Amino acid sequence: MRPSPKTDVLVAVDTALRSTGFVRRGHVWLQDRGDGVSGWLGFGIAGCLEVTPLVGVCFRRYDEVCRTLGITATTPLVSAPLGHLMGDKPVWHWTFEPGGDHTPVAEALVGAFLKHGKPYIDKYAKWDTLARELVAKPESLLDFERARKLSIVHVLNGNAGAAGEVLKKERERVADKTDVYARSYRAFAHRFSLVFPVR
Repeated sequence: MRPSPKTDVLVAVDTALRSTGFVRRGHVWLQDRGDGVSGWLGFGIAGCLEVTPLVGVCFRRYDEVCRTLGITATTPLVSAPLGHLMGDKPVWHWTFEPGGDHTPVAEALVGAFLKHGKPYIDKYAKWDTLARELVAKPESLLDFERARKLSIVHVLNGNAGAAGEVLKKERERVADKTDVYARSYRAFAHRFSLVFPVR
């Protein structure tokens, strides 16, 4: 049975990534950075042949806290579209021609990743650098993930008081709301306070 066009594209990308130390794990590629840290590369795929790369960093200690709280961590702690990291002339997606030679497009994608995405990973693969920046610029996190991620970062840094403040502010903000996020957040905050007693 012939592989699907999408599989052909991912094989071409995998081949182009081989020399970079990124290894395919399911639908993403990881690079072991030591000490429980991994560089992360994933793709949004529109149709079969249009690929939008996302770059990120995963931390085992963060994932372990998520699991303790009953959250399945399926995405990196921080991530960004490769196009966002490219500056003046971003390329948001790479298009592979059906039945064409995918090698040049895959190599161009990996070249852009090494030039623009790998420095992002290099910078944020250091816990202290990342934690300091997230605490200083919480707006860099998406609204729906900010309170959860910041409270976990604070606990991992040994600052339960700061985690409690984050939880309290967000609980107050969603106190009279009944949408899915508000209900989900209240459940998260309750579990968090049971596992990590905070003031």
